[in-house]
Amino acid sequence: MNTTLRPLAIAIALMNSPFALAADNAEPRELDAVTISASRSETRVEEMPLHTTVISRAEIEESPAQTLDQLLRNIPGMNFTGVPATQSDPTGHQTKMRGLGNAKVLVLLDGVPIHDPFYMTTQWFKLPLSNIERVEIVRGGNSSLWGNMAVAGVVNVVSKRVKDNAGEAMVSVGSRGTVNVAVSKNFAVSDALSFHLAADIYHTDGYQTTPSEYLWRFPHKGAVVTENRNVQLTTYFKPAADLSGFVRLGYHVQDQDISYENGSNVQRSPDFAANLTKAFGTSSLSANAWAQQVRFEKYNGSSCYYQGGTSCVNSNSASLTPASVNSNVVEFYTQYGHQRYQEQGASLTYSQRLAGKWTGFEAGVDYRGLKAEDTEYFYTTPSNPARPQGNFNSTTSGEGRQTFTGLFGQTRVFPIDPLEITLSARYDTWRISDRANTRTTAAGVTTGGDLPASDKTAFNPSLALRYELTDAASLRAAAYKAFRAPGFNNLTRTFGTGTSTTIANPDLAPETLTGWEVGSDYRKGPLSLSATYFMYDIKDMIATYTAKAGSAPAQVQLICGGAALPGCGGSAKYYTNDQDGRSHGIELSGNWRISHDLSLDAWYTHTETYLTRHGGIVTDPLRVQLAGVPKDLASLGANWKPTPRLRTFAEVRYIGAMLLDTTSNSSTMRFGQGSNTIVNASATYALEKTVDLFGSVVNLFDRGYSENTYAYNQPYNRTLSQPRTLTAGVRVRF
Repeated sequence: MNTTLRPLAIAIALMNSPFALAADNAEPRELDAVTISASRSETRVEEMPLHTTVISRAEIEESPAQTLDQLLRNIPGMNFTGVPATQSDPTGHQTKMRGLGNAKVLVLLDGVPIHDPFYMTTQWFKLPLSNIERVEIVRGGNSSLWGNMAVAGVVNVVSKRVKDNAGEAMVSVGSRGTVNVAVSKNFAVSDALSFHLAADIYHTDGYQTTPSEYLWRFPHKGAVVTENRNVQLTTYFKPAADLSGFVRLGYHVQDQDISYENGSNVQRSPDFAANLTKAFGTSSLSANAWAQQVRFEKYNGSSCYYQGGTSCVNSNSASLTPASVNSNVVEFYTQYGHQRYQEQGASLTYSQRLAGKWTGFEAGVDYRGLKAEDTEYFYTTPSNPARPQGNFNSTTSGEGRQTFTGLFGQTRVFPIDPLEITLSARYDTWRISDRANTRTTAAGVTTGGDLPASDKTAFNPSLALRYELTDAASLRAAAYKAFRAPGFNNLTRTFGTGTSTTIANPDLAPETLTGWEVGSDYRKGPLSLSATYFMYDIKDMIATYTAKAGSAPAQVQLICGGAALPGCGGSAKYYTNDQDGRSHGIELSGNWRISHDLSLDAWYTHTETYLTRHGGIVTDPLRVQLAGVPKDLASLGANWKPTPRLRTFAEVRYIGAMLLDTTSNSSTMRFGQGSNTIVNASATYALEKTVDLFGSVVNLFDRGYSENTYAYNQPYNRTLSQPRTLTAGVRVRF
């Protein structure tokens, strides 16, 4: 059988078996009444035509995860590594789904994008677990509803809502100086007015991500120390039975010390969100508005061994050997970035419920405006310990404005009783203007300059079907288009020095996806199962390649000072759309509630993702699994309540073999690693009705493993995933 079709055959066989489906679309625990806000139609979770998972508040409290990115790591289809977002640079941490990364998953907080508007990464530091009611994960192309970035799927985080005057305080401590403190309080003034105040601090001294046998290459390299601080005040109002809304004000800080004395990331971000919903009998009109400002100060630090004279060698120096190691360590910073960006957005959605075969429709419009400024200063390795800071090398500057406008519609029909058809489509326009990209050398020579404005459009339809075979079993299928527009980081930000310079490409086109999926769900009594097969084809994928003297594009020549690229050492990195890819696979999951006190959860995914086309400038091989994406992932978990006061959870996570490097040597050589198995566990004890004690362990057997890519001949660039981490705490409700 064709290997491309084999997973589909497996999925169809499963869907037609007596155990055919269920689970994620029909979460058995506490989710019967849950509707999915990310559907933009308030569809019940068990009626979603796309593979959907909901994480409840109870599951959040049971999980050993301390941050949202690590909580999502155990969701089938999500491809997070074991390196928490707190331990990685926020400019490069990727949210991956179904083998796709690089800004292809839209993350929302109560329907509002929660992304860094410059780098298009997720602002995980703004999403403490203590203030989350549930998380909705909808897989599949959702640009027909949400537009940009909703390529592989959508994650919508739903905040806690005011139900009474209750409050909650939580304190936990853990390995490597980790402390988490969160306090929240509801103020239910009346049926028409209430408030929710929440504040938290999360601090960790982090862990060493470089294997100990290679630390000699990185003198004085330490862990990433992170402190996240958040405060939010949300006002809920309902002056009439048909009118309601909220206003949320927040202030957020992420403060990271990045491995070296002179390395740090500091982000400060006030933000605002508001909603107003008016009901008109069987219809409603909902308006949203939001805004955020980000002040980002970034220092990249490094170190070197001073050898005397003008020689100071670091990890990138060809002359670095064990014999070069000495006690004359010089710490310095290599880069300083000064970034300011603002975002404003608004949306208006009209919904109408109907009777009969046409059950309803939604129509809406939304707008998002971004403005960014970025200035970077770069420095050389110092040549004298008496002057521990390197010489100024160059500075780069980028700026611009982006605006996105989208018009969408969605409708649902029942042509026959068991079959529901959902049609949606969206037309998007976006424009980037007032932009410039320059580079100035130490001698004062400036290259680059103003860039012309650019406009693009996209039309993305979606067709989804759900057919009820019986009260317990259903089939679903969907086909869709989606897109990801290039961001400021791709279009206006040039950074680095010498041959390590990466130059923005002002002419990048959007990435586009066409995809489809089929699945089956089964839910009856204590058993729920799910099976899904998906197929994605991605065109014009954004990646970087090395542009060389004599053949470099005009923009590279402009920034690097001519055809020979003298200002970049003869070569530079440049963004390109010159490749296409495919990702397809199968997702299986299930839950068996054996008794009131014991339940089992299991899932398995098989994902194949690879390039199907590239030009001569791209070196990644065709039809070879992309590095850093294991084909096979699996998890088996158990929730057990041995006594009325004690709840326990344990899981075994399997990470299959994966490739690490497919480009450093000949096109026929592949470098990879074997599989890894990780065990996590947690327990909660109800000391009193309002007091819980809890504890957890991640990576119980302290498995030393990694999931990042690195050149086969540079094992010192391997990044270790989270080691054994213990946490204990208390949660008090008042």
